[in-house]
Amino acid sequence: LPFDFLKIDRSFIQNISTHAGDANLVKTLVSISKQFKLEVIAEGVETKEHMEFLKHIDCEYVQGYFISKPLPLKKFQELL
Repeated sequence: LPFDFLKIDRSFIQNISTHAGDANLVKTLVSISKQFKLEVIAEGVETKEHMEFLKHIDCEYVQGYFISKPLPLKKFQELL
């Protein structure tokens, strides 16, 4: 495959804490991606529950307001 990452859209992440179907879909996407040796990044991670679920299913990369709101480059570099 000509790519290394699969990005899961925030629309799938938003309801993983409240809708079993969304949670199962995300879990399946992560599982299939691992079988193809793809890294997975979940966007729209906004709550502790999102983060815990994604960590539990071995999703290694996340982005969203739970981590940080968008920052100017200088502020981002300071955060690192």
